[in-house]
Order: sequence, then structure tokens, then C-alpha cells
Amino acid sequence: MKLSMIFTVLAATFSLNATQVIASDIDTPKKEYLKVMRSELSKNEPGAAALISQDGEVLFKKAIGRANLELNVPLKAKSVFKIGSITKQFTAAAIMVLHERGKLSVHDDIHKYVPDFPTEGHVVTIEHLLTHTSGIANYTEDLELMLKEATAPATLDEMIARFARHPMKFQPGDNMAYSNTGYVLLGKIIEVASGQSYAEFIDEHIFQKLGMKNSHYAGRQIIKNHASGYDMSADGYVNTIHIDTSWPHAAGALSSNVFDLSAWYHALANERLISKESYQQMLAPVTLNDGRVSTYGYGIAVSTLGDYQVITHSGGINGFLSDALYVPEEALYVTVLANNTDINPQLLSQRLAAKALDIDMPSFKEVVLDDAQLKAFEGQYSMQSGATYGVVHYQGELYFHRGDENYQELVAMSSDSFFFEGNNVYIKFTDNEGQLILNEYINFSSTPHTGVRH
Repeated sequence: MKLSMIFTVLAATFSLNATQVIASDIDTPKKEYLKVMRSELSKNEPGAAALISQDGEVLFKKAIGRANLELNVPLKAKSVFKIGSITKQFTAAAIMVLHERGKLSVHDDIHKYVPDFPTEGHVVTIEHLLTHTSGIANYTEDLELMLKEATAPATLDEMIARFARHPMKFQPGDNMAYSNTGYVLLGKIIEVASGQSYAEFIDEHIFQKLGMKNSHYAGRQIIKNHASGYDMSADGYVNTIHIDTSWPHAAGALSSNVFDLSAWYHALANERLISKESYQQMLAPVTLNDGRVSTYGYGIAVSTLGDYQVITHSGGINGFLSDALYVPEEALYVTVLANNTDINPQLLSQRLAAKALDIDMPSFKEVVLDDAQLKAFEGQYSMQSGATYGVVHYQGELYFHRGDENYQELVAMSSDSFFFEGNNVYIKFTDNEGQLILNEYINFSSTPHTGVRH
């Protein structure tokens, strides 16, 4: 696993359909969900567990793969995984619990709780930390720290002193830049405001309250049914690089399973933990200093799938990846937890949700086209957004790029449509009175981004 993936948000760009009602699991046979999972997972490799629920009722659950390769232990739906940055939802909700109790305000200057942390003369609020708009650097981008220091335990104050060496990236509110440092600081704020350790507060006020018996602050303790984490190397799967969980702390140190996460989000969305007003505050978009809007709220991103609105977050930590999404209109929750960093849980969660919502989805099955068929799509395309996309034929393959981005291979799935391996973006070419049109569909949107070849 690349260090840049540690605790990252795998940003979700979804799109949704507002009229479909899920009557029962009969409408989508389990074999359709299984087909989605089997297209990406193998029972003999580290894999993933998935769950689909509606209004808290489980519609589908399945695990494919191995929880431990050395002992040949299979994954089960109840297996426990490190969830990485999905932890941030719990941290943000804990802040809202304390906000409701009058122990803090999200508008407080962080120096009220961490007086010595340097902010270069700027006022940084708790809300800035929650929304990644503080300008405080992200410590997981410090490779020296991650490779050498994060393998050994450290106290919270020792870590914060180490993070203080990093200069700020921008003035608070000028931009949105993902910062794990900000969420570790939120963990410290929770401890100061509550008088409990972060682990104690989350356990007592969230896990125990909601009956989440398979969720833990994952330190060195033995956790029943916990899967081992694996990365892919040139020689095959390897045990992941060790990171001491003191370092991810409130940014990514929690472990859970698909059942607990389903209970968690249905409770959060239905006023069983915080008020409706506090929940809506967590979801609210943030207006930056220059008027731009960020759709990342408090530990939650708001996006689309098909033509539906979805609430989502992903996670990545050594040996594990995770993704979860919630469709408010249908009270539908989908989560995929993986102990294999060579797969993409977001790809699976979106496709499972699309099946449940009966969103039209292409086959994503490769077909073979000859060189003449492929070359017909070469050229530069002027998109409605003002961007320029390029399509190039090279050594029998077709490649695509947006502006200065790296080239990606286009995999044919029909004579005029192509997909990208590892995500849910696909391209369909159409002819409009002799002009070739590129239609880019992002995560099953019914309305593509379009461009004309010039």
C-alpha cells in the first residue's frame, strides 16, 4: 500500500435516481449482488465483507476471501476490519455530542483546548478541523514520520508536538485540503472537553449506547474475529507494514464490522445519537473564503450516485480499505470492508447500491475490437466544462486523458463504449450529424459530461 493512501478519503463522485423504491430483497436477487462481488474478489485471496440494509434491516450480507492467509481462515460477514478514515464520522459525531451538552462549541478557537499548537497567528476553529479547511498540514504526507516514527507507540501529546513542526498550508477557510492532523487534534479536544480518553469516550457514548459490540479503538488488544491486513507486492501478497494505532488516533484508529456500521449510520441519521439539527449541521456544505463550496461536512462527504444524493466516506490504513454510503431517500446503507489494498471497496459499494436501487449499469465486461475500430475514436474533445480530453491509439490499445492527467487505458465493452479498470466511470461515443461526441458517465449518472471532437 502506498503511504499516500494511508487514512485518505477516496473521494466519491456519485450520481442518483429519485423515484425508485426498494420493496424487498426479492426485487434484486442475491445472485445479482453475488455477481458484483465475485467480479472483483477471490475466495483464496484476502478480500472483503459487504452488507446492504434498508431502515436498519439487512437485505444482503456476504464475505469473500481470506481473513488470514497463513492460517487459511475464511472471511465471514461478521469479520472485524480496521476502518481507517470512516473513523472520522465517529470523531465528528462525538464533537457534536459534546457541542449539544455545552462542553464545547464548533466555533471555538482550538487554542482553548490545545493552547500551544502553532497556527501562525491565524484563528483556527473546531469547525475548520472538522471540514478540513484549517490549513493545518497533513502529517501522513511526511514520509520520514510515517516510515520511522509511526511504527512505535507515542502519547497523544508527543504526536501533537511532532505535528507542530509542519508549517500551515494556507490561511483557514481558503481551501479544503484533507488533514489527518486536524482529526487527531479533534481527538485531543474531545479528551480535554470530556475528561475521558478518546477511546473511552467513543466506547461509552457511541459503541455501548448503540450496541456496537464488535467495534473498538484498535490498540494492541486481542479483538475477536479481527481480519489480518495485506498489501500486494511484486511477489504476491505480503503482510502489511506495521503502524502503531496511537498515530491514527481520532483520524483512523477504529475497527468495526459491517453489521455495526449499518447500525451506526441508521442511528446517526435517525436522531438516536444526536439531534436532527446536529446531523444536518454535519452534512452542510462549507463556503470557502472566495465563495467556492466544499461538499465535505463534518466527517461526511455528500455526493451523488445515479440521480440520488448519497452521504459517504471511505477509508484506508495499512492493509485495509473501506467504503460506506447512505442514500437518505431510501434509507439504504451499503458498506464494504476489505483486508486487501489491491481492491477498490468503493467500486463494489457503488455497484451494490446501483443494483439495490435498480440504477442502469453497464456490463463492465471486456470485448475485443480491431485497430480500425479503435482508431475511429482518436482525437481531441472539447468538453462543455471547458476542459479538453484526449483519446489516443497506441500499440493496439486505446488511451484516454483529461488535460495534464496521466493516460488511462480504455477497455472496450461494446463497439462504442469503454470503461476504466478499478472505478465506475465509463465512456460512450455517439454520432451527432457527423460530429463524434464523447459522453463521460460518472458513477451511473443519467446525464453525461459531453464533448465534441475537433
